[in-house]
Amino acid sequence: MDENNDQLELTVVWGGWATLAWGIVVTALFIVTQLFVMGLYITVYHGNVPESEIVSLTEQLLLNGTVISLATMSTFIIGSLVIVGIIKLKKYSELDLYLGLKLPSRQQARYWFIIFTSLLLFSELLNYFLDKNEPHEFMVSAYATADPLWLLWIAMIIAAPIFEELFFRGFLLAGFRRTFLGTAGAVVVTSLLWAVIHTQYDLYYMATIFVMGVVLGLARVQSGSLVLPIGLHAFVNGLATLQTAYLV
Repeated sequence: MDENNDQLELTVVWGGWATLAWGIVVTALFIVTQLFVMGLYITVYHGNVPESEIVSLTEQLLLNGTVISLATMSTFIIGSLVIVGIIKLKKYSELDLYLGLKLPSRQQARYWFIIFTSLLLFSELLNYFLDKNEPHEFMVSAYATADPLWLLWIAMIIAAPIFEELFFRGFLLAGFRRTFLGTAGAVVVTSLLWAVIHTQYDLYYMATIFVMGVVLGLARVQSGSLVLPIGLHAFVNGLATLQTAYLV
């Protein structure tokens, strides 16, 4: 184990069961925040909606770029603060060591950027042969309905990567690594959980997200830095948004 991997051992973290319990709390908060934002949006822009129309309206708003932007920004702010608070509740824990809040070396950043970019290129090649090279309906609809559009860019490239990495490659990975799962198991489990929350995509894209999650988890472990997977996550989200903008 190299010096970077040893950094987590220098601080106290929540145990496996506590990490799981807190993870459920954060997930529940994530869902409640999303529902609250959607409910508020319906109240402000649609008023009293007949019960017979609520389901169809909700399905439309799940692809609405404005709602997605507002929900993502709200989740980022509230969720990130809660994660920090949970870590602070653990006696003797140090936030920077717990989450790996440090910059990676240039060599590490370059190495993982090459690995991640290679994965993206392979994924695009596979998409081409499987005739899945068009942007997903979710992204197309979100981009076409976002107002203001700049808020969607911020939500996709800044807010979503930071919150998701804080939660999955930061908090959950740190706690699960101290259990029977070990580092490898923790990387796999957190990647699977990360893929599962992307319910807007089909199984093929969720599988792609899982593989990306494994690479992001390995980058987090090898470099000892959460900043690195945040940057890589922002990079792929930026590419996806840019591709959508070009075609919409």
